[in-house]
Amino acid sequence: MLIGLAGGYCAGKNAVAELLTARGWTCVDADAAGHEAVDMARDGIVRRFGAAALGAEGRVDRRALARIVFSDPAALADQEAIVHPIAIRLIEERIAEAEARAAGKEPRVCLNAALLHRAGGWAARCDLILEVRAPICLRIARGMRRDRATLREVLRRIARQRGFHRALRAAAGAAPIRAVRNARGRKALERALSAALRETTRAY
Repeated sequence: MLIGLAGGYCAGKNAVAELLTARGWTCVDADAAGHEAVDMARDGIVRRFGAAALGAEGRVDRRALARIVFSDPAALADQEAIVHPIAIRLIEERIAEAEARAAGKEPRVCLNAALLHRAGGWAARCDLILEVRAPICLRIARGMRRDRATLREVLRRIARQRGFHRALRAAAGAAPIRAVRNARGRKALERALSAALRETTRAY
């Protein structure tokens, strides 16, 4: 069984991934695959963006690259065209590896992807999608604390995800989407996750 795990900026998606891992699920982290893909795409990134995208050691500086692309939609599209195919290939490989390790049992795999709707068609291939939600005030506080970001920076990141819910539903096709609310601490989150999984018997 394949679960898709999505959610807005600082909604608590990784906390849910930790809970699923504790329950025996194998979680494939799309963000980690994306970071690895950036390193693998170094030459293509340098050809497009030049040395300004590199750090002192000659590796891609993700913060520098982000400053370049997030202020220019055309540059962002170019960066995604370079990096995303590699990231999708890594995700596919890791899901296949997790399924192979099931050794005759039904595999239980979670694709942890904030932008699941853009993950190469994987949203529609999920048996269930969990969408983590949290109040905007908590997301802002978490973002400022976790990323040491200013209020303006956090609001800008949240604004970039405008239309996320609609896009996720469009990409999901027939895959059911269940909300997991993350507003009252870890025990409440565990209960919310259990309730969402119970709605799909195979996932519980």
